[in-house]
Amino acid sequence: MEIKKIFNEPKIIGIVADPNSGKSNLFYYLIEELKKTSSFNLVTYGLLNDVGGQKIYSIEELERVRDSVVFVDEFYTLFDLEDRKKVKIIEKTFRLIFHNNNILVLGGVPENFRKFISNKLNTIFFGKCSIGDFINGSRVKSLCLNYNGNELGSSVLNLTEDSFIVYDGHYEKVKVPYLTTMDTKKGNKPILVEKIVNEKLSGENVPIEVIETPEYYDEFPDFPTPVEDYNDYSL
Repeated sequence: MEIKKIFNEPKIIGIVADPNSGKSNLFYYLIEELKKTSSFNLVTYGLLNDVGGQKIYSIEELERVRDSVVFVDEFYTLFDLEDRKKVKIIEKTFRLIFHNNNILVLGGVPENFRKFISNKLNTIFFGKCSIGDFINGSRVKSLCLNYNGNELGSSVLNLTEDSFIVYDGHYEKVKVPYLTTMDTKKGNKPILVEKIVNEKLSGENVPIEVIETPEYYDEFPDFPTPVEDYNDYSL
Protein backbone atom coordinates (compact mmCIF):
# COMPACT_ATOMS: atom_id res chain seq x y z
CA MET A 1 0.00 0.00 0.00
CA GLU A 2 1.50 3.31 -1.08
CA ILE A 3 0.13 5.61 1.61
CA LYS A 4 1.45 8.78 0.00
CA LYS A 5 -0.65 8.06 -3.10
CA ILE A 6 -3.77 7.78 -0.95
CA PHE A 7 -2.95 11.02 0.88
CA ASN A 8 -2.08 12.90 -2.29
CA GLU A 9 -4.87 15.48 -2.47
CA PRO A 10 -7.85 16.90 -0.52
CA LYS A 11 -10.33 14.09 0.05
CA ILE A 12 -12.43 12.24 2.64
CA ILE A 13 -11.28 8.76 3.69
CA GLY A 14 -13.41 6.29 5.63
CA ILE A 15 -12.23 3.54 7.99
CA VAL A 16 -15.11 1.09 8.43
CA ALA A 17 -14.89 -1.85 10.84
CA ASP A 18 -16.66 -3.60 13.71
CA PRO A 19 -15.64 -2.79 17.32
CA ASN A 20 -12.27 -4.27 18.33
CA SER A 21 -11.28 -4.89 14.72
CA GLY A 22 -8.15 -2.75 14.50
CA LYS A 23 -9.54 0.69 13.54
CA SER A 24 -7.52 2.64 16.09
CA ASN A 25 -4.37 0.66 15.30
CA LEU A 26 -4.83 1.62 11.63
CA PHE A 27 -5.16 5.30 12.60
CA TYR A 28 -1.86 5.22 14.48
CA TYR A 29 -0.13 3.25 11.73
CA LEU A 30 -1.17 5.74 9.04
CA ILE A 31 0.01 8.65 11.17
CA GLU A 32 3.38 7.00 11.86
CA GLU A 33 3.94 6.12 8.20
CA LEU A 34 3.08 9.64 7.04
CA LYS A 35 5.48 11.11 9.58
CA LYS A 36 8.32 8.93 8.28
CA THR A 37 8.24 10.43 4.81
CA SER A 38 6.42 13.76 5.04
CA SER A 39 6.15 16.97 7.01
CA PHE A 40 2.51 17.99 7.48
CA ASN A 41 0.04 19.63 9.83
CA LEU A 42 -1.61 16.92 11.94
CA VAL A 43 -5.04 17.45 13.51
CA THR A 44 -6.84 14.80 15.58
CA TYR A 45 -10.17 14.18 17.27
CA GLY A 46 -11.06 11.23 19.50
CA LEU A 47 -7.68 9.45 19.57
CA LEU A 48 -6.82 8.17 23.05
CA ASN A 49 -3.05 8.31 22.55
CA ASP A 50 -1.18 11.55 22.12
CA VAL A 51 0.41 11.60 18.66
CA GLY A 52 1.27 15.28 18.60
CA GLY A 53 -0.27 17.90 16.38
CA GLN A 54 -3.42 19.87 17.17
CA LYS A 55 -6.44 18.41 18.94
CA ILE A 56 -9.93 19.66 18.12
CA TYR A 57 -13.19 19.16 20.01
CA SER A 58 -15.91 20.70 17.81
CA ILE A 59 -17.10 21.21 14.24
CA GLU A 60 -16.37 24.94 14.57
CA GLU A 61 -12.70 24.15 15.17
CA LEU A 62 -12.65 21.74 12.25
CA GLU A 63 -13.96 24.42 9.89
CA ARG A 64 -11.00 26.66 10.77
CA VAL A 65 -8.38 24.02 9.94
CA ARG A 66 -6.39 24.55 6.73
CA ASP A 67 -3.73 22.62 4.80
CA SER A 68 -3.84 19.66 7.19
CA VAL A 69 -4.47 15.94 7.57
CA VAL A 70 -7.34 15.47 10.03
CA PHE A 71 -7.95 12.13 11.77
CA VAL A 72 -11.38 11.78 13.41
CA ASP A 73 -12.01 8.57 15.35
CA GLU A 74 -15.62 7.67 16.29
CA PHE A 75 -16.74 10.48 14.00
CA TYR A 76 -20.43 10.12 14.92
CA THR A 77 -19.64 11.79 18.25
CA LEU A 78 -18.53 14.89 16.35
CA PHE A 79 -21.20 14.95 13.64
CA ASP A 80 -24.78 14.69 14.92
CA LEU A 81 -26.34 12.91 11.96
CA GLU A 82 -29.45 11.93 13.93
CA ASP A 83 -30.70 15.50 13.64
CA ARG A 84 -31.77 15.99 10.02
CA LYS A 85 -31.72 19.76 10.44
CA LYS A 86 -27.97 19.57 11.06
CA VAL A 87 -27.21 17.47 7.98
CA LYS A 88 -27.19 20.54 5.72
CA ILE A 89 -24.84 22.29 8.14
CA ILE A 90 -22.51 19.28 8.13
CA GLU A 91 -22.61 19.21 4.32
CA LYS A 92 -21.25 22.76 4.31
CA THR A 93 -18.51 21.61 6.69
CA PHE A 94 -17.52 18.87 4.26
CA ARG A 95 -17.36 21.37 1.42
CA LEU A 96 -14.90 23.36 3.48
CA ILE A 97 -12.67 20.29 3.75
CA PHE A 98 -11.82 20.65 0.07
CA HIS A 99 -11.92 24.44 0.07
CA ASN A 100 -9.47 24.55 2.98
CA ASN A 101 -7.16 22.01 1.33
CA ASN A 102 -7.55 19.28 3.95
CA ILE A 103 -7.57 15.47 4.00
CA LEU A 104 -10.19 14.13 6.41
CA VAL A 105 -10.06 10.56 7.78
CA LEU A 106 -13.27 9.31 9.47
CA GLY A 107 -13.39 6.13 11.56
CA GLY A 108 -16.52 4.31 12.67
CA VAL A 109 -18.56 1.09 12.66
CA PRO A 110 -20.67 0.12 9.61
CA GLU A 111 -23.93 1.56 10.98
CA ASN A 112 -22.30 5.00 11.42
CA PHE A 113 -21.76 5.40 7.69
CA ARG A 114 -25.18 6.54 6.57
CA LYS A 115 -25.97 7.29 2.93
CA PHE A 116 -25.03 10.95 3.31
CA ILE A 117 -21.56 10.19 4.70
CA SER A 118 -20.95 7.20 2.42
CA ASN A 119 -21.44 9.29 -0.70
CA LYS A 120 -18.73 11.72 0.43
CA LEU A 121 -15.97 9.10 0.76
CA ASN A 122 -13.22 9.00 -1.85
CA THR A 123 -11.25 6.11 -0.33
CA ILE A 124 -12.46 3.41 2.08
CA PHE A 125 -10.61 1.02 4.39
CA PHE A 126 -12.77 -2.00 5.25
CA GLY A 127 -11.86 -4.03 8.32
CA LYS A 128 -13.90 -6.91 9.70
CA CYS A 129 -17.53 -5.89 9.14
CA SER A 130 -20.86 -7.49 10.03
CA ILE A 131 -22.93 -7.15 6.85
CA GLY A 132 -26.20 -6.75 8.76
CA ASP A 133 -24.89 -3.61 10.48
CA PHE A 134 -24.56 -1.63 7.26
CA ILE A 135 -27.27 0.85 6.33
CA ASN A 136 -29.34 -0.55 3.46
CA GLY A 137 -28.75 1.40 0.27
CA SER A 138 -25.53 2.97 1.52
CA ARG A 139 -22.55 3.16 -0.80
CA VAL A 140 -20.23 1.50 1.74
CA LYS A 141 -22.52 -1.55 1.89
CA SER A 142 -22.62 -1.81 -1.90
CA LEU A 143 -18.83 -1.55 -2.17
CA CYS A 144 -18.36 -4.14 0.57
CA LEU A 145 -20.73 -6.61 -1.12
CA ASN A 146 -19.08 -6.01 -4.51
CA TYR A 147 -15.79 -7.33 -3.17
CA ASN A 148 -15.25 -10.86 -4.53
CA GLY A 149 -12.48 -12.03 -2.21
CA ASN A 150 -12.72 -15.23 -0.17
CA GLU A 151 -13.02 -13.17 3.03
CA LEU A 152 -16.57 -12.09 2.18
CA GLY A 153 -19.29 -14.39 3.48
CA SER A 154 -23.05 -14.01 3.64
CA SER A 155 -22.98 -12.30 7.04
CA VAL A 156 -19.47 -10.96 7.58
CA LEU A 157 -16.42 -9.58 5.81
CA ASN A 158 -14.15 -11.83 7.84
CA LEU A 159 -10.78 -10.13 8.17
CA THR A 160 -8.22 -10.42 10.96
CA GLU A 161 -7.32 -7.33 13.02
CA ASP A 162 -4.15 -6.79 10.97
CA SER A 163 -5.91 -6.94 7.58
CA PHE A 164 -7.91 -4.33 5.67
CA ILE A 165 -9.42 -4.09 2.21
CA VAL A 166 -8.71 -0.68 0.65
CA TYR A 167 -11.08 0.61 -2.03
CA ASP A 168 -9.64 3.47 -4.05
CA GLY A 169 -11.23 2.80 -7.42
CA HIS A 170 -10.07 -0.82 -7.10
CA TYR A 171 -9.73 -3.30 -4.21
CA GLU A 172 -6.44 -4.10 -2.51
CA LYS A 173 -5.86 -6.22 0.59
CA VAL A 174 -3.22 -4.81 2.94
CA LYS A 175 -1.54 -5.88 6.17
CA VAL A 176 -1.24 -3.42 9.04
CA PRO A 177 1.37 -4.23 11.73
CA TYR A 178 0.23 -4.26 15.34
CA LEU A 179 1.58 -1.25 17.25
CA THR A 180 2.03 -2.47 20.82
CA THR A 181 2.83 0.96 22.21
CA MET A 182 -0.47 2.37 20.91
CA ASP A 183 -2.75 -0.36 22.26
CA THR A 184 -4.82 1.26 25.01
CA LYS A 185 -6.53 -2.06 25.84
CA LYS A 186 -3.47 -4.22 26.46
CA GLY A 187 -3.44 -3.32 30.17
CA ASN A 188 -7.05 -4.40 30.76
CA LYS A 189 -7.42 -6.92 33.58
CA PRO A 190 -9.22 -10.20 32.84
CA ILE A 191 -12.92 -10.10 33.69
CA LEU A 192 -13.02 -13.76 34.76
CA VAL A 193 -10.38 -14.75 37.31
CA GLU A 194 -9.64 -18.40 38.03
CA LYS A 195 -10.75 -19.51 41.48
CA ILE A 196 -8.32 -20.87 44.07
CA VAL A 197 -8.68 -24.64 44.19
CA ASN A 198 -8.68 -27.09 47.09
CA GLU A 199 -7.57 -30.68 46.77
CA LYS A 200 -10.07 -33.34 47.80
CA LEU A 201 -9.03 -36.67 49.30
CA SER A 202 -9.75 -38.19 45.89
CA GLY A 203 -7.09 -36.01 44.36
CA GLU A 204 -9.51 -33.90 42.27
CA ASN A 205 -9.07 -30.14 42.08
CA VAL A 206 -12.36 -28.36 42.74
CA PRO A 207 -13.25 -24.71 43.44
CA ILE A 208 -13.61 -23.73 47.10
CA GLU A 209 -17.19 -22.83 47.95
CA VAL A 210 -17.75 -20.04 50.48
CA ILE A 211 -21.02 -20.51 52.40
CA GLU A 212 -22.58 -17.84 54.60
CA THR A 213 -23.49 -19.24 58.06
CA PRO A 214 -25.54 -17.90 60.98
CA GLU A 215 -23.63 -16.42 63.92
CA TYR A 216 -24.41 -19.31 66.29
CA TYR A 217 -22.47 -21.70 64.08
CA ASP A 218 -19.34 -19.77 64.95
CA GLU A 219 -19.54 -21.31 68.43
CA PHE A 220 -19.37 -24.79 66.88
CA PRO A 221 -16.80 -24.61 64.09
CA ASP A 222 -16.80 -28.40 63.58
CA PHE A 223 -20.56 -28.58 63.12
CA PRO A 224 -21.64 -29.06 59.46
CA THR A 225 -23.11 -26.02 57.69
CA PRO A 226 -26.81 -26.49 56.81
CA VAL A 227 -27.55 -26.75 53.11
CA GLU A 228 -30.76 -27.00 51.16
CA ASP A 229 -29.83 -30.32 49.58
CA TYR A 230 -27.59 -32.65 51.59
CA ASN A 231 -26.76 -34.56 48.44
CA ASP A 232 -25.31 -31.48 46.73
CA TYR A 233 -22.63 -29.79 48.83
CA SER A 234 -18.90 -29.87 49.34
CA LEU A 235 -16.76 -29.36 52.43
